[in-house]
Amino acid sequence: MFRRHRDFVTVPNVIGMSPSRAKREAAHAGLWLRGPEADAGPIVESDMPTGVITAQTPEAGSLIHPGSALAVWIDNDDGGGGGMREPRRPLPDPKGNKEVFDAL
Repeated sequence: MFRRHRDFVTVPNVIGMSPSRAKREAAHAGLWLRGPEADAGPIVESDMPTGVITAQTPEAGSLIHPGSALAVWIDNDDGGGGGMREPRRPLPDPKGNKEVFDAL
């Protein structure tokens, strides 16, 4: 649920919601939903992605002006997560290579 504080509204928590439900919650709070790109426009019904909201900014509970944008990240489970990133192991201790550099 959202609250109004004079010229501000409380940002709702939309993480875990479908994009269509998150859009309704944002609208109920006086906000509009957009993608994570800085220049993204509003998410409209005809382009409504499937999936689940995994992150948002500003974070839930923040006070912002009515009519502001709520940026969301959506996981549509399309397998595009990129998997494991390098390095998988901890990097070598740079102090351990001191003798090698001193010998040069």
